[in-house]
Amino acid sequence: MADPETEPEPTGSSLTAALRPAWVEVDLDALAANLAALRRRIAPARVMAVLKADAYGHGAARVGQLLEAQGVEWIAVALLEEGAELRRAGVSCPILVLGTAQPSQLPLYRRYGLTPTVSSLDQLDLWSAARTARGRRQPLHLKVDTGMNRLGLSLDELPTAFDRLRADRTLRLTGLMTHFAEADQPGSLRNDAQEQAFERVLGHLTGDERVRLEIHLANSAAGLHRPSTRRDLVRFGLSLFGLDPAHRTARELEPVMSVVTRVVQVRTVPAGGAVGYGGRWRAERPCRIGVVPVGYADGYAWRLTDGISRDPGATALLPTSGGKVHRVPVVGSVTMDMSMIDLTDTDAALGDEVVLLGRRGDQAITAWDLADAAGTIPWELLCLLGLRMPRRYRSRGRCEELSARFSGSRGQGLW
Repeated sequence: MADPETEPEPTGSSLTAALRPAWVEVDLDALAANLAALRRRIAPARVMAVLKADAYGHGAARVGQLLEAQGVEWIAVALLEEGAELRRAGVSCPILVLGTAQPSQLPLYRRYGLTPTVSSLDQLDLWSAARTARGRRQPLHLKVDTGMNRLGLSLDELPTAFDRLRADRTLRLTGLMTHFAEADQPGSLRNDAQEQAFERVLGHLTGDERVRLEIHLANSAAGLHRPSTRRDLVRFGLSLFGLDPAHRTARELEPVMSVVTRVVQVRTVPAGGAVGYGGRWRAERPCRIGVVPVGYADGYAWRLTDGISRDPGATALLPTSGGKVHRVPVVGSVTMDMSMIDLTDTDAALGDEVVLLGRRGDQAITAWDLADAAGTIPWELLCLLGLRMPRRYRSRGRCEELSARFSGSRGQGLW
């Protein structure tokens, strides 16, 4: 038996060969093209790239590096830890933390040069009481609740907050923001009400503050479809990765993530034979069933299980050497580590490629398709699909980088 202490860690091509045949492909060229398209769409406003949840499952470190190389102006994350990860990956552009801060975290905000979002008077108390280096003022963005009813100061609290910030010599207000609740429904009257409320908020600013502060309220959906909300910055998250939150098709955007695997076993099932847990699917004729090593632990939702998923159910793409692409159904229960597909009407064999998300030829399975089948939303699926599977970052038609648990590029401590 090999000694794990003397056997070398796999790297490069040996690492690729050592991993199970299932991976997430991240198209860096598509990501760069999306950033360029969004910039053109919102100019002269600038982009704040939202990379929370590990860049929606695409890998925040590599995505952040590419976006900074493309000149992105700001990055936003949900958590201090996410901002620290980006800094440790060498990302140096301004980073806004959208979530709330805890007292023990304040020194780490300063250590990593992160800008906090203050969304309550309690949070303002926390930052006001913190000790700062002499001569340095802590920059922050103030978040106002205009109808989302999640985070943010109420309109009644604003005068107090502004008075305190203007008198505080340790804090410096550098941004003002709010968040839409229904921007993915462009016709919602709630959007009008929130935008009007934010206009009243801006009335509290001095002339200098109106010029100096970074003003932002638009997320992806508002930035794409509500031009009046494009102020200094637009917070683009899902749309950076090729999806329009308000429409199923996004003509100027390209999906960035694909999920690819290979058939690891082919089984012959007689007519009437049950497949998988609970016997949820039974063969109506003799069938060839392919097993692929992707399951709900990889973010391929259990709700995609045949008989549970919404109509139409989940499918997979099988490209052939002749250029034809078969679309085949996912059958039986999606399990923790494996799923089954019906190969009966194809000549697919052991080791053949299977696409669970993405495009091959003139056929595609989109995140909207999977979300519809699973009864969920694309945001959830993308965030989860990138958690356990290796990621292959592709550019100019080739794999430029492999990120996996064994590669040393994931799972390192932050502190």
